[in-house]
Amino acid sequence: MARITVNTTGTAPHIYLTTDVDSGNIFDGSNANSWLSTTSALDVTCLQDVTITNSTGVFSWTDFCSIDMNKVTTPADNSIETNIVIDPVDFFGNSSAGNTTALFNGVNGLSSNKIEVQFVVVMNGELDTPTANAYYYQGIGYITSVAPTVSPEAPVWVSPMTIAVDGALNSGQVTS
Repeated sequence: MARITVNTTGTAPHIYLTTDVDSGNIFDGSNANSWLSTTSALDVTCLQDVTITNSTGVFSWTDFCSIDMNKVTTPADNSIETNIVIDPVDFFGNSSAGNTTALFNGVNGLSSNKIEVQFVVVMNGELDTPTANAYYYQGIGYITSVAPTVSPEAPVWVSPMTIAVDGALNSGQVTS
């Protein structure tokens, strides 16, 4: 049985962010290298955990025509939730990058400035050099729930990060 592993070298999950949401260059898994050629892409690394929620709602009702409940689906409320170890560049941005890019703003700037992002979550390896069984989730959304924390028992700054998906949450296998 094939598995999607994350415990070997080169197979850690990655979250890529870009502010390039209107160019029509939305990643679809068929050409990984062209999406990453954008120098403004931010590769959020040092992830502690990742939860991908594809949550289609259901509306239920009863009527006098049936003895059973009736159900119909409602639009999904999708999100990507993770906890990250704070890295100065990933979190606070790179001041030498263009000021409208994800790399310039960092996770904190994208959240506090309410900047829409395109994201790609790769479940197994990097986007530009995918491993076997590399799958992705892709979409557009907003960074929320940023809350850095540290304590004497856990002396490394960490923060939750949620991507509130705006629209569809797409998935597939990464090809190069």
